[in-house]
Amino acid sequence: MKKLFSSILLIATLTPFHGQAQQAGGTLVGFLAKQGFAGAKLERRFGNHLFVPVSINNRRGALLIDTGSPYSLIDTNSAKTFGLTVEKTGSNVGGMFGRSWERYDASKVKSIAMGNCIVTNVPVAITDLSDFNRDRAGAATGSHIAESANLTHVNGILGINEMVKFGMIVDCARQMLYINPNGPNSSVSQSLASFLSSRGFTRIPLRLNANHHFDVEGTLNGHGTRFIVDTGASTTLVDKETAVRSGTALTALWGIGGNGAGGLHGGLGRARVKELGIGSFKLANAEVAVAHVSGDILLSKSAAESNAGVLGQEYLSSNFAVIDFGGRALYLRHPDSR
Repeated sequence: MKKLFSSILLIATLTPFHGQAQQAGGTLVGFLAKQGFAGAKLERRFGNHLFVPVSINNRRGALLIDTGSPYSLIDTNSAKTFGLTVEKTGSNVGGMFGRSWERYDASKVKSIAMGNCIVTNVPVAITDLSDFNRDRAGAATGSHIAESANLTHVNGILGINEMVKFGMIVDCARQMLYINPNGPNSSVSQSLASFLSSRGFTRIPLRLNANHHFDVEGTLNGHGTRFIVDTGASTTLVDKETAVRSGTALTALWGIGGNGAGGLHGGLGRARVKELGIGSFKLANAEVAVAHVSGDILLSKSAAESNAGVLGQEYLSSNFAVIDFGGRALYLRHPDSR
């Protein structure tokens, strides 16, 4: 999760492709196809991260789907590959563990093709994302996703600025990204709410906070708080002090967690929450990571804005999360629901 400078105000446009077969029937893909959405199939890599294969300025690449990143990013090492003109800025890279000395650069991508659509004139930040492309090998993480040294190279991040602008919908479990060429549409979002409700999903409203992150109401052992919805986080992460105040005890030392942009790291512990609430949706005996999270992320100085940390991909995927940015809603369903 990263915070980008606020000076990027360029506008992107989207052009749909025609020719990809649409699926009909009572499925989400069929429902959204009838609503005129374009679709892109997502893939998974280490840490249970979702990414979309893309063509950036007519050159192949891959972007991480990161709902915890306010803006889209391109790796410094890929900027020349995509022919980007880079401008210096004075903003520092920041994230879960604070701010680093590193500064963002800025650019604009002429076109990003994904699935059956093209997004054009996309403002991006340029920063070092080397942490996403280190060789890895090890045990399975997240939703049964094994880590591997043979990985697709990630060239950047698709952030929520574009997701909101085009009313995008992310299906975390079935690995699809849907894009509305006409932008957010309240009637479509209302129909989607009815469609998912009839299939056992719980709707949780999303709020855009002061850091331009989407968060949801939640509870830790009955103590009210909020969580940032972050598909870029493989694991749900709770601030250590907030966890202790809620009666959640640290059970084990886990290791070191990375921040992605900026290269900052912090110590991680593991804890078990008796009841983790996400809106009215409840998870019993939920295992989470705990760490000292930056106050900039927690917005700890404001009672109305403060949060406990991030809701990560392991619970989003295992509970069939569908995120509707046009309707500002998160939908969850228990695995045993029908």
